[in-house]
Amino acid sequence: METTLHRAPGAPGYRREIDGLRAIAVLAVVLFHAGFGPAAGFVGVDMFFVISGYLMTVLLDTEWRERGGVDVLAFFARRVRRLFPMLMTIVLATAAASYVVLPPYGELTASLQSAASALVFGANIFFQTHSGGYFDPRSDQMPLLHLWSLGVEEQFYLLWPLLFLAMRRFGVRTLRVTVAILAIASLAVCEVLIATGSQAAFFSLPARWWELALGAGVAWLPRNRSWHPARLAAGGIGLTLIATLLPASHFPGVGALPAVIGAAAILATVHSGAPIGVAGRVLGSPLPFMVGRISYSLYLWHWPLLAFASATHAGPLPALTRATLVLAALVLSAASYRWIETPFRHPSATTTARRLVGTSAFASVAFAFLLLMLGDSLTTTPPPDDLASRTARDHPANQAECHYRGDQAIDPLPRQGCTSDRSLPVKVVIWGDSHALAMQPFAWVIANQGGVAAEGFTRDACAPAVDFDNGKRTLEASRCKDFNARVLSTLRGMDTVVLTASWPDPSDADFGSHFTETIRRLAPTVKHIILLGQTPILPEAAPTCIRENKLDACVVQRDAFDRQFTSSRALLNGLAAKFSNVTYVDPAAFFCDEKRCGAVKDGYGLYWDNNHVSTTAAQHFASAYMAANDKTLRR
Repeated sequence: METTLHRAPGAPGYRREIDGLRAIAVLAVVLFHAGFGPAAGFVGVDMFFVISGYLMTVLLDTEWRERGGVDVLAFFARRVRRLFPMLMTIVLATAAASYVVLPPYGELTASLQSAASALVFGANIFFQTHSGGYFDPRSDQMPLLHLWSLGVEEQFYLLWPLLFLAMRRFGVRTLRVTVAILAIASLAVCEVLIATGSQAAFFSLPARWWELALGAGVAWLPRNRSWHPARLAAGGIGLTLIATLLPASHFPGVGALPAVIGAAAILATVHSGAPIGVAGRVLGSPLPFMVGRISYSLYLWHWPLLAFASATHAGPLPALTRATLVLAALVLSAASYRWIETPFRHPSATTTARRLVGTSAFASVAFAFLLLMLGDSLTTTPPPDDLASRTARDHPANQAECHYRGDQAIDPLPRQGCTSDRSLPVKVVIWGDSHALAMQPFAWVIANQGGVAAEGFTRDACAPAVDFDNGKRTLEASRCKDFNARVLSTLRGMDTVVLTASWPDPSDADFGSHFTETIRRLAPTVKHIILLGQTPILPEAAPTCIRENKLDACVVQRDAFDRQFTSSRALLNGLAAKFSNVTYVDPAAFFCDEKRCGAVKDGYGLYWDNNHVSTTAAQHFASAYMAANDKTLRR
């Protein structure tokens, strides 16, 4: 995270306390990523945004007052000298390591694409559209995911001086009012995006602008004003520490306010120019100072090391391994600060700002293009002997077109082209969440044997229970309810309806009563309802266990699995006993033996991650069940 001071240590006006604040922010992030806590250490990034907004505004304001204007090219050149050397180092090093470590059948291509996006200031946009989000369980294997925040800052650096100049010409009041209005709008946009479940709430500049703008606001506070700086600084430190230690349930948006306000309070005391007592001595002491100075390199190095280790290790990383990787990141960061960051900070007498910015832009685009070309040249089809890569890609081919993400609005149902056979009438439907998507081949096999077509109605985290609140944010929960109501209205006259999901506990928010009502309304309108029970949830992704040849790391004990889902099994069994045209199918006998539930069966992988069954497994399961229950399924 780039938040460099505009004065070097020892120069007039330099304040070590900002490095101390930067140390709190980066250590919170690193310790959180390494699994050592704190619970909400990721809010350290929000602190960095405030610091960046403050420092960049101080730079622009100072130049405006001293020169009557701002040299935008010179501003960009300073950002290039500060950002570009380490960014290029980490991107190219990670791309090279990805080529060695990651499988060349999707993971490597995605890593190279993310590297290319980072070089052209678009990492946040890439991960917003190409990942399950920052908190997705698989995000710990994306080696450049952390560069999303650098993308936000880089976009801010491009836009802020232009907005500053445009508004400053109308007077400082116009500038400040404009920034305040945009900050309020940004926070509102963030809250709306959170309500819709959009990843843009986390990744996009418009949703994060308010944090940077608050830092800018601090830069406009009057100096030499008494605000009880010692108390304010101590309170700011306390608030930032509390923000990192306590879980953040609503984030970013107002959930980021404690960390953002705490950072702003510390900056306000520094900005005042007054001594800040014990808090200042703590922030400016040698250890925080040194960590703060290397924070940019530390932020860049720590995540790829942890991500590569996670991608090549089945099961949780041992604490000793994680601690060793953090120590390695510290060593690399100190070396990078000394031999990469520092030499490039000072302008060359022979290099103009125009040449530096132009050359850097050309190099960024050129390397990005080469990385994309390399990624596109890689094969996308794993060979037959690469079971791990084949398993990771063993999911329905129509997933992107026919499955709804939680934040997606509902198209007219059914979607066109999402049936098993367009030439036949649809008489079989599978309905549920992403687990129903994974089990789609089960419905396809039933339809094929009956000489009809099947169709899937699936949506993330949306179990097939009408009027059930899935516990997601307001708009996403509302869309799930709307989706289920519309699906139910389309099912009249079907031969077979398959219902499955990652079944909620029947006692959670009265799921049992909502699902029972769904069956009561559905049963009179269709010939046959199949309730597919819960499949095992493995402790690690099956492809990782297969690749590392550590299949035991993916094992769930059968008795533990049976105990975990006793309530949902009882609900589904009870409905099958109550309604004559309802059948309960327990997949446990297929996916487990008497003692264990594993990741591989008969030479194929059972799950594309740790809980969604593979297409191959769903097909074999369907064929086995059809062979044993043909008459039941045809009635």
